[in-house]
Amino acid sequence: MAPKKDIVQVKNPKTDRYVKIDREAGRIVAHKKTPGPYKNIPVAGKQEEH
Repeated sequence: MAPKKDIVQVKNPKTDRYVKIDREAGRIVAHKKTPGPYKNIPVAGKQEEH
């Protein structure tokens, strides 16, 4: 299953959990109850160094 390109995840520093964000709508879609990132969803803000 291919991940949606408009959905990304970021870590909430207050709760120390990840949340899914819909880029097109600009709103939070879901939050994790367990620690660790979602699978197959890109982490926003992380960029590889060249």
